[in-house]
Amino acid sequence: MKRASKKQREIRFNSGKCGRIICVNSYAEQEYAKKLEADDRVENYEENCCLDPEQFQHVNPVGIRAAYMKQEWKTDFLIHHTDGTQAVREVVREDELTKATVLEQLELSRRYWEAVGVSDWRVALFQEGVVSPAP
Repeated sequence: MKRASKKQREIRFNSGKCGRIICVNSYAEQEYAKKLEADDRVENYEENCCLDPEQFQHVNPVGIRAAYMKQEWKTDFLIHHTDGTQAVREVVREDELTKATVLEQLELSRRYWEAVGVSDWRVALFQEGVVSPAP
């Protein structure tokens, strides 16, 4: 998850599943998108999906900075499966998991998606050229 207003590098490539050029912000996200492209269970996916600020009122704010609740955020991937279910994946480098701000942002993402009815939320961990788990 990242701030919507933050300028980041853009990596663009054609997505067969999405039927358009998609734009991700890191090598790790690009690698994860490749996994999504190869997975038969994935119908399509949305990258850098903006969170609806109106929904933050339904998110439990305990342990989350008040300033975070007032900012605009993007989730890395909202995945639409062929069986009609949805899933969310936040791509994180392994070394970032020691940062309190990253953990807080991940928790905000998890609570947000739970509040809007998406229960399949996971972190896709990036380690030296490998992204896990599978979609």
